[in-house]
Amino acid sequence: MRLKKGTITFSMVIVVLLVLIVFIVNNILNKGTKEVSVAKKFIENLSDNNIIEKYKDDSKIVEEATLNKLANKSSQIQYSVIVGNYGVDIDKNYNVLGFSNKNLGSMPINEVIDEKKAINLATKYVNEITDDEFKFKEVRTRQEENSPCYNIIFYKCKDGYPYYKQEISAIIDKSEGKLEGYSNYPLDHIKHIKEINIDEVKAGEIAKGHFTNLNFKVSALDNPMIAFVSVKDDEMVLSYIYNVKVINNDKKEEIYNICIRADSGEVINFNLEAVAMN
Repeated sequence: MRLKKGTITFSMVIVVLLVLIVFIVNNILNKGTKEVSVAKKFIENLSDNNIIEKYKDDSKIVEEATLNKLANKSSQIQYSVIVGNYGVDIDKNYNVLGFSNKNLGSMPINEVIDEKKAINLATKYVNEITDDEFKFKEVRTRQEENSPCYNIIFYKCKDGYPYYKQEISAIIDKSEGKLEGYSNYPLDHIKHIKEINIDEVKAGEIAKGHFTNLNFKVSALDNPMIAFVSVKDDEMVLSYIYNVKVINNDKKEEIYNICIRADSGEVINFNLEAVAMN
């Protein structure tokens, strides 16, 4: 009787071990293919929605993607997967952080769309890719710069307020208006402080006083931008951000950047790398 019970127990242990082995092997195999599936699906969706040039499914392309995947431990990018002409960056949670056309600039520029149309296209494409809140910031690649693309930059936003240093980039082909590149990094587990106890006038006085205490003469104070500024790795606070023109000891005009917390009036950022003016 004891032998029979022992046999049953041994058999159950073997079954459990076999299940665990199958589970572990399956996870190992999936770990090496999931990022490829995510990247391929992302590119296919862009193609189906006419955001990029048409992508044709090809087993050789998938094989190439598997062989070219990379791990980058120094950034949010955990995997870089090649799908056709496109490199897709993916984080450790298998979220797509961005992509780029590896053949960018290989085709001649024919008719050039204007910046306004490029901005409209970029806005439409980004809206289709992400649910994140954003608003237009600037165009960094101008038509006269002999570039095949416009680099359209958006502020990433929360509750109507932009993040000062967080951007979404959309690269638009000047000829066809297609999306040739995109980047959008997530902000996870961030505490947002949104209290506004200091008005703009008071914040301006604090900014001027700060430079006066440094023996700088303030010549101009631009209208501030109010945005989320990072104060810790996991904490951001609404702040007034000023560009301040000052006269230095050599009688030259310089521009500095300063951030004033909207909740307390504390100076939380001071850019010492000034841009010298005439």
